[in-house]
Amino acid sequence: MQLLHSQYGKSAVGLLKVFRDGDRQTVREITVSALVSGDFSGAFLAGDNSNTVPTDTIKNTIYALAHDHLDSSGIEPFGLKLAAHFLARYGQFQTVQLQLEEKPWGRMMVDGLPHAHAFQATGDGIRTAVIQARRSHPPDVTGGLQELEILKSTGSGFVGFPRCEFTTLPEATDRIMATRLTASWHFREAATDYPSVASKMREAFIEVFANRYSRAVQETLYQMAELALERVPEVDQISLRLPNLHYFPYDLGRFGIPNDQVIFYPAPNPHGDISATVSR
Repeated sequence: MQLLHSQYGKSAVGLLKVFRDGDRQTVREITVSALVSGDFSGAFLAGDNSNTVPTDTIKNTIYALAHDHLDSSGIEPFGLKLAAHFLARYGQFQTVQLQLEEKPWGRMMVDGLPHAHAFQATGDGIRTAVIQARRSHPPDVTGGLQELEILKSTGSGFVGFPRCEFTTLPEATDRIMATRLTASWHFREAATDYPSVASKMREAFIEVFANRYSRAVQETLYQMAELALERVPEVDQISLRLPNLHYFPYDLGRFGIPNDQVIFYPAPNPHGDISATVSR
């Protein structure tokens, strides 16, 4: 028998940090998973824990370093700080993989003004980052975005597709287009402003989606990645997933009511699933 690969760590470490600046406060809520690999064969083969840093220590390290190092520079720099700490502190760690997510809290508007310390979840999507760090190599950084739910009521069509005896879908030149976007982008060089990169990515995706007629979800996906790569030189590759969330016209004719393309049924499942990776 051979132990081919092993890793361990702590997953789903959630924390909220409050930034206090007088009466005006800000919050950041993140989730961190940290997995390490190295020579831990003794623990697997003989129950020898002499090299095994407790996962509870890994968790506590994340909270402790967040006090001084989690700030407005983004989740990527915090992940890089964690990776550097783990590799420097524990010689038995050969690689560190960190996955980070940030919940989008936005400031509440009360009586038309932004509130100093009250927040609500926004629809801007969940920011993500993956850090791969190993000894004697520069860290590999990937940013990302999840759960960005977007819809437009027109400006989309789907025609010219092959038909067979099982095809029932009618061609359409004016249809609802909706998706729950997931994206990741790989940095070919360190960014000076990771939050700015994420904002530019989101803006490019939304601009293409809203302003360009879509002849296919595939075309829209490619155009999103193309525009984002044009605007963000630090990134060399983008992966996008655009599930095609369906809204079907509801049959009101049974009740003698014309629909006129205004009442739709949001179909939960099944849905189309389109993904691709685009590089320079």
